[in-house]
Amino acid sequence: MIEMENINLIKEIMQELIKIKKMIESSGQKRWMNTNELASYLGYSSDRIYKIKKDYLIEGVHYYNKTGKILFDRVAIDDWVVGKETDETHKSTRQVVDHILSSIQKAS
Repeated sequence: MIEMENINLIKEIMQELIKIKKMIESSGQKRWMNTNELASYLGYSSDRIYKIKKDYLIEGVHYYNKTGKILFDRVAIDDWVVGKETDETHKSTRQVVDHILSSIQKAS
């Protein structure tokens, strides 16, 4: 039997349960996100994401362009946001640059 003074707490309890449910669902976030998902994840507009991609992110590290669809790597983006770029990331970046330069030299 529920006492009358506790009935008012039901709404608060439901709100807290909804928060917990959202936290549980978000803990299993997917790794690969499209532009709109990344914008929502970071709290930016899609236009801002395209600007960040152009100015700061590295293809093959932070994002991949698969058949015209850009997929962002949430793990690499998280590291970039908090400034946790590792030596491995820089090595990968260097490998990408070397590959591009090598392709240009072969084409000439």
